[in-house]
Amino acid sequence: MLTRKDAALAVCVLLASAVVAKADTTTPALTLEPTVVALDAAAPRGLLMGGLDKVGAGKTLDSLGLNIYGWVESGYTANLRSNSDSASHPGPFTTQPGNHYDLNEVDLTVERTVDLKKFDVGGRVDFVYGTDAAVFQSNGMEIQTNGSKHLSNDDNPGAVPILDIPEMYIDIAIPVGNGLKVRVGKFWTPLCYETTVPTTTPFYTHSYIFRELPFTQTGVMAYYNINDQWAVSGGITRGWDQFTEDTNDAIDFLGSVSYTPNKQLTATVNLSVGPQNADDNAHYRTVIDPILSYKVNDKLSITGEAIYIYDGGINDDTYGDAYGVAGYVAYAINDMFTLNGRAEWNHNYEFGTSVNLYEFTAGVTIKPMPKDPILSNLSIRPEIRYDVSEDRLYTSNGSNNLRDNWTAAADVIFTF
Repeated sequence: MLTRKDAALAVCVLLASAVVAKADTTTPALTLEPTVVALDAAAPRGLLMGGLDKVGAGKTLDSLGLNIYGWVESGYTANLRSNSDSASHPGPFTTQPGNHYDLNEVDLTVERTVDLKKFDVGGRVDFVYGTDAAVFQSNGMEIQTNGSKHLSNDDNPGAVPILDIPEMYIDIAIPVGNGLKVRVGKFWTPLCYETTVPTTTPFYTHSYIFRELPFTQTGVMAYYNINDQWAVSGGITRGWDQFTEDTNDAIDFLGSVSYTPNKQLTATVNLSVGPQNADDNAHYRTVIDPILSYKVNDKLSITGEAIYIYDGGINDDTYGDAYGVAGYVAYAINDMFTLNGRAEWNHNYEFGTSVNLYEFTAGVTIKPMPKDPILSNLSIRPEIRYDVSEDRLYTSNGSNNLRDNWTAAADVIFTF
């Protein structure tokens, strides 16, 4: 039987095995900057590439334009409001009842970023093993199907880790104007400020807005930088979280417009239009997702996101819109500590009826050794979260009798 001590030991061994050599540069730091469609830069060379240099393979990969990197994320969630059978609904990756440990993600990414100044071909493949993969697994990509089961240990009802390939696409650069990039394949959705990648989102738990949107989409997209301030993208996909199979016969439109007038302000509007319900090509789901981020100074950043979802069949063929707003603030005390805050209101039909949900999360990103060439890749993110609803959604002793819940959680991330 797997105990928490055994699981923690396994993670430590995995982390140690990733540290194969010192790197010339560190991997991307945690940030509250939104991912703008125009800014699709390659990740810096990390520890893994440094290790491959030591065995003579790094130079060959560099000559091919290939970069191999990844991360390990694991965390623990404690429901504080009631007994161990309570569920706090703190986001799609930590919703198991009770107190639990998760090996969220062990990621290995192989990437070649294209040069927009010439005709070039690149792409990316992500391999992810962990409990998160059981959540963002797409239709027709069921490499393993046991992710919904729980561990046999009653003290840890976390999900079983599985393997998934959330991204596999080809990029083609066409040297017209400022450079046109065409992407074909499966990729993370541009919808939502928060992402499934732990190094690009500020908290371990996720917003309710994040739960409303897809994780991956499969299709054809075009990306173009109009100038230094404006960038656009657009294309068609099979739908939300669809891959080799589709729940209906329709295609969707997916697009974004990004405006960056200066180094402080970034505004992005994401749009998705198309049928998403199974065996239903008539009811079009429309999502408008504006994101505004402002960097006040080198220490303080604020971000706001709103979402509106129209769907004529979202709730058993009855009309019901979902919408909400979320605000984020980050303050970097120094290289070691960054304070993060999030406040959110969300109106949805996720629990079988119309509900208004509110959540407030406070956390800190800790980089214990920010100057060390290896341990600077280590981040620890403890947080405290308060959820409240007008309805009794939170369980205690097997019944929904609570309107609010407290959750404490923390994860550890190591990039390589």
